[in-house]
Amino acid sequence: MNINNRLEQLRSLMRDRKIDAYIVRTSDPHQSEYLSDYYKTREFISGFTGSAGTAVITLKEARIWTDSRYFLQAQKELAASEFELMKMGVEGYPTVLEYLDENIAEFGKIGFDGECYSVTAYKDLSENMGSRVLVSDLDYISKIWTDRPSLPKDKVWIHDDKFSGLTLKDKIGILREKMLDNNCDYTFIGAPEDICYLLNIRGNDVDYNPVVLSYMLVSNEKISLCIDNDKLDGNVREYLEENGVSIYSYEHIYTLLKNIPGKNRIYLDPSRTNVAIYDAINSNVKISQGINLSTYMKAIKTDSELENIKKAYILDGVSLVKFFNWLEVGARTGSLNELAASNKLHDLRCENESFIEDSFETIAGYKENAAIVHYAPSKTGSKTIRDEGMILVDSGGHYKEGTTDITRTLALGSLREDEKTDYTLVLKSFLSLFLARFKNKTKGSRLDAIAKYPLWKAGKDFFHGTGHGVGFVLTVHEGPQAISERNEEEFVENMTTSIEPGLYIENSHGIRLENEAYVTKAFDNEFGHFLKFESLTYVPLDTRPIKTEMLSTEEIDWINAYNRKCYELLSPHLEGHDLEYLKERCKEIWVVKSLKKN
Repeated sequence: MNINNRLEQLRSLMRDRKIDAYIVRTSDPHQSEYLSDYYKTREFISGFTGSAGTAVITLKEARIWTDSRYFLQAQKELAASEFELMKMGVEGYPTVLEYLDENIAEFGKIGFDGECYSVTAYKDLSENMGSRVLVSDLDYISKIWTDRPSLPKDKVWIHDDKFSGLTLKDKIGILREKMLDNNCDYTFIGAPEDICYLLNIRGNDVDYNPVVLSYMLVSNEKISLCIDNDKLDGNVREYLEENGVSIYSYEHIYTLLKNIPGKNRIYLDPSRTNVAIYDAINSNVKISQGINLSTYMKAIKTDSELENIKKAYILDGVSLVKFFNWLEVGARTGSLNELAASNKLHDLRCENESFIEDSFETIAGYKENAAIVHYAPSKTGSKTIRDEGMILVDSGGHYKEGTTDITRTLALGSLREDEKTDYTLVLKSFLSLFLARFKNKTKGSRLDAIAKYPLWKAGKDFFHGTGHGVGFVLTVHEGPQAISERNEEEFVENMTTSIEPGLYIENSHGIRLENEAYVTKAFDNEFGHFLKFESLTYVPLDTRPIKTEMLSTEEIDWINAYNRKCYELLSPHLEGHDLEYLKERCKEIWVVKSLKKN
């Protein structure tokens, strides 16, 4: 069945209930960023495979909204259907709400599946749709998706608390203290990664995310976990029950919420709670809303977590050095393509006993494909890699010790002057945050401006976030902190973040450099408490594309010190040609006499 046939079936169902517009968001009942195959409903109805987007289908039109990371990808994937791409953040394109306001008549009906629609999104919709009727009980996709994948049934496993340094009871105790601080009797948690964090368990329900789909309700007296019981073996069940966790079926969450005694107060995250769950809460219960209390807990890493993440990055760094050596040799033969490279990197990570899975689908973009921000090579059309130009590789892994996320752009041969200039500008942006000193509780939006200044000065920019929190054997994208122009969360000690500026020239080249870093003390003085970023990632930065005349002495010193540290940490785990490759990539670059400080 092609996309247009699916649209016609959907419209037939819409006509039966007189629905004028149907919304399909990229979502599941937990408002997860990454979805199990069962919940890829937007992909099913549109054919667009990107990880972010919203589809709106009316009786006459089909539109899909996505951000700049996916513009090129979406244009290709939507070409064979009636779907039209709406570019988010681009002048001349209406937002979803503006489109609905312009195209749905007064008292018209707008439908969606309330189990996959967040309270936050519903509030935005209801506040902007005036007299239009919102219908939230319409799971139309299930009715037309006849070969829909089944829900995952893999077993849950225990993540030893030696890695985090905190037991289940420790974490629940901290959570209850936060509940007391927020004057609430219950907290509902619908985010699987938060539940796994609190209970020190992991699962396999979502590709690249070791989580289990579940709900949790915590009071001062009780911990209730709602989960598919088939996912719990005797060992895990015993572990949970011994730690005071009461286990119920996945659907029982609706009964638990309905039976909360009136006059109690429940705390929930409206962005991670779906409409159906919200409607199930006893109407006499008072509701407080904000970011999940557990999200703030896991955002600040323990000393044990940081030490283990460092170990994970050494394991990862060794695999990456082997990979880049293999890649550069293969590029000279003309026998490699992007997909083969991606598969090879996965295989090398699998050689580590503590490796669990990739933390996201590897991006391996050669030359112009690197300009597609979230490009992923496919079986057909994968580009041959040669000893010229640049390749961008963005990848990561989940290890028992922690989660990694790293991007390197490598020169595989001769480069044009514009490629060298752009690489050096991205490098300066990358270095600006590692060289920065900033006040305690500085907001992510301010850090974003620091990072982008070298690019802005040159009249260039990139349009994705500069950095995001990274989970601890959980989701690779973690909040609430982020380095972006829209993020107002405050950075404090032991928070982690990626630092990943980029520059993308359509049909030419793309560059991105990414390390994960943690926030640590820089110094104290009469003006306050100052912080800095310390790298967790140790893989050499490619110095071959650098135009040293564009760098300050301070920047060159940092690069040389960083690459020396890479050699120190990784060389004991390498031998032969791989060790020689590492040594070559870690060679110092020299300051030219005419160098001026920027």
